[in-house]
Amino acid sequence: MIIAIVNQHGNPDRSVIARNLAVLRARSGRRVCLMNTARDDGWGAERGAAALRPWIDTRQVGSRAVKTRLAALRPLFNDILIDAGARDTEECRCVLASARLVVVPVRGAEIDLDCQYRLLARLNAARVFNPDMRVLFVAVCGADGPRMEERAAVLAHVTRVQDASLANVVLHQPAAHDYGPGRCVSDAETCDPESAGEMHALYDEVYATLPKLSTLPAAQLGAAHALWG
Repeated sequence: MIIAIVNQHGNPDRSVIARNLAVLRARSGRRVCLMNTARDDGWGAERGAAALRPWIDTRQVGSRAVKTRLAALRPLFNDILIDAGARDTEECRCVLASARLVVVPVRGAEIDLDCQYRLLARLNAARVFNPDMRVLFVAVCGADGPRMEERAAVLAHVTRVQDASLANVVLHQPAAHDYGPGRCVSDAETCDPESAGEMHALYDEVYATLPKLSTLPAAQLGAAHALWG
C-alpha cells in the first residue's frame, strides 16, 4: 500500500506524521519503506546509527525517478510511505497518481487560500489519473486548540477537495519536541503518552479503518464539530 503525506506549508508536521506512521506500521510486523521526495535530512541514518527498533528502510528519490523507483520497491515492501513535500513538483504529482491514500496535515490557524490553492488543485487534478485515491485531512493545532475559528477553517478546507475526509483525531503540537536522533514520539510513549496516543489514534484511522474511510459531504460537515468536543 502506498500512502503519501503532503502539505503546502514548510512546517514539520508532514515529516513528523510520516515517520510515526512508518514506525508504528513496522512495529506491527510489516515491511515498511519511508521515502522522501525532498532533501534527505538524515533521520533514517540517525535511526540506524542509534540501533533503534523497529528498523525503517528510508530512501530519497531524485527528480523524475519516482515512478521507476516505486515499481521496483513495490514487490519488496508491504507498505510504502512517501513524504511528498510541500511544493508542486513532478515528483509530488507522480506520488499522488500512485497513492492509495493521501494524508494532509492542516493547521486551522494558518490556512491561507491563496497559498493553499495549488495543493487543493493538485489533489483534485490527481483524481483524473488516480480515481480511487482517498484524501484524509488531519487537523493540527496548539496545546489548547482547536479554537472555534480553527475548526471552522479546517472543515471549510475539507469541502474544497472532492470526496475528502477529516480524521477524528486532532494532533496537538506534533512537532513541538525533539525526542533524540532518529527518534519520534512513537518511540517515546512513556515520556509523552498524550502525543503518542494521538499518533496511535491517527494510525488506527489511516490503516485499521482504511477500507471503510467515508467521505464527508458538505451537508454533513456540521456533525464533525461534535467529534472535537
